[in-house]
Amino acid sequence: MVENYTVRAGFDGAICDVLRAAGFSNTMITQLRKEEGLIRVVDGQNGEKSVFATAKVRKGDTIKISLPVFPVLYPKSDQRPVFAYADDDIAIVVKPSGIATVPVKSHYKDSLASVLGSEWGEFVYRPVSRLDKDTSGLIAVARNALSACRMHELQLSGGIEKKYTALVKGLIPESGKIDAPIALSADGVRREISERGKPAVTLFRRLYTVGENSVAEFTLLTGRTHQIRVHSAYTGHPIVGDSLYGSGDGAERLMLHCSFLAFPHPTTGENVVAEDPFVF
Repeated sequence: MVENYTVRAGFDGAICDVLRAAGFSNTMITQLRKEEGLIRVVDGQNGEKSVFATAKVRKGDTIKISLPVFPVLYPKSDQRPVFAYADDDIAIVVKPSGIATVPVKSHYKDSLASVLGSEWGEFVYRPVSRLDKDTSGLIAVARNALSACRMHELQLSGGIEKKYTALVKGLIPESGKIDAPIALSADGVRREISERGKPAVTLFRRLYTVGENSVAEFTLLTGRTHQIRVHSAYTGHPIVGDSLYGSGDGAERLMLHCSFLAFPHPTTGENVVAEDPFVF
C-alpha cells in the first residue's frame, strides 16, 4: 500500500529541500531517496516524469509523492473508539483508563491500537503523544505519515496545548506552579523529585472541592513521564487512586484525565480544539 501526497514547489531548488520545507521528516526523505519511482514531477514544459529526491524543481512545479506504508491488523478489541474529532489527517480519541497507549509486549492485546482497529481495521498506528495506562482522556492520532511528521514538530515546539483534570487528596491552593526536576528512581519504574533530574514545571488551579478533596486542572509546561502524578505527590496532595505515588485510597482507577487538547491542524493550519470534561 502507498500514501500519496502532492506538494507545490514554493521555491527553486532540490526536491528534498522543498519536501523538508513542506514538513516531510528526514526519515521520510531518506526513504524516498532509496527507491526510484516514488517521486514524480509535473511541469508545464516536460509533462510528468519520475525523478530522484536530489533533482531540481522550479517554483510552481507539482511534486507527486508515493510513500510505501505497512498497515497492521491489531488484535480485536470489544471496545469501540470514542472520537472527539476525526478527519483524513488527524483524529482525537478518548482513551479509556486501564489500556495502554501503545501495543507493547505486555499490553499487545489491550492497547488503544486495538480499540481503533475495531473501527479502522488494518491501519498504521501513529499516536502523537502518550498517556499512562491508567490515565484516561484525549489523545491525537495522525492518520498519515506527513501529518505525523508535522504533529511531531508541533509537539517538540510546544504547539500542542493540553490540560488535565484530576481529583487530588486534600484542599489545595486556588492556583500555583510546581517547579521541581524529575528523575527516574532506582527501581527503574517510579519517578522522583531530584536535583539530578530534568526540569519539570506544572501549573494548577483548583476548580472545586469534593468532600475533603480537590478537583484541579493541570497544565504541563514540560512533558516528563508521570509529571502530574509526581508533582502532586510531592506537594502532599497525591492523585486519588494512585497506588504508585500515593495510597490508592481504594479507588477503582487513577483519577486523572486529559480533558483538553488544542493545536493547529497539520494540513490546514486551522485551530483544532477538543474537550472531554471529566466529572468526579
